[in-house]
Amino acid sequence: MNICFYTADEATVASQLNMSYLIQSRPDHNYTFLKIRHQPQPKPSLTDRLKKIYGEWRFDDGRFDFGRDLIALDKRLKKEIPLIGHKEFKTGYASAVNDELSEHFLKETKPDLIIQAGAGILKQNIFSLAAKATINLHHGIAPEIRGIESTFWCMYYGIKDKIGVTCHFIDATLDTGVIIKQQALNSKSTTFLDIQYENIMLGKEILMQGVDMLDAGGYQTRSLGEVPSYYFGLPGSAPYTELEKTNFAAVKDISEKGFKMKEKRILEV
Repeated sequence: MNICFYTADEATVASQLNMSYLIQSRPDHNYTFLKIRHQPQPKPSLTDRLKKIYGEWRFDDGRFDFGRDLIALDKRLKKEIPLIGHKEFKTGYASAVNDELSEHFLKETKPDLIIQAGAGILKQNIFSLAAKATINLHHGIAPEIRGIESTFWCMYYGIKDKIGVTCHFIDATLDTGVIIKQQALNSKSTTFLDIQYENIMLGKEILMQGVDMLDAGGYQTRSLGEVPSYYFGLPGSAPYTELEKTNFAAVKDISEKGFKMKEKRILEV
């Protein structure tokens, strides 16, 4: 298959792990990269660096940094990234997600599969350009748990059975596309750092298995009906700090947190 990674010029460590692992594990595919160039940022001040260390610094892409835990998580994950010479692959650059440069590159390279790997929220003008599908790896059980930092929120509300990963089609709404492959995380760990590490390591395997399913073909879509679905945003430092103090004791009330019913659709071979 022709596979295009739609990513950022400076991708997250988790995205780097997923891309490199897939290339190493499935070298027979033809890979290209489409990267979003971010504007250069000024050198952070001493105050900004201290905020990063102590958990009050926000990434440019909108993810909240939990300070020491996320720094430690990145360091641990970097050791797992296979050494791949990415320069050998054709690479295009765009100024912003969903822009005309992105469209031009994808129409030129004609990918069978587009993998969203940190580029941002994709619109139809982009995700419709893949011959087979445009897919995403979501670190959560979707569509029950949608949005960002799903592992944190599942720990926060004590719904650990929804910690896991979902490889799914990208459609017009967030984290609701047809599920290709999904697996809950079976972990005995108790800390956010350890559980998130295990979940990300599980994710690279599930992404590879999802790509294999799409490559093999012969699947159909089946609806499992509507399921309770929650959409989460930035955690903020206060609830995270309190959970650390209480060893991630669950918060009881989840009833009002972005609750909706969503259809759950899966692929079956």
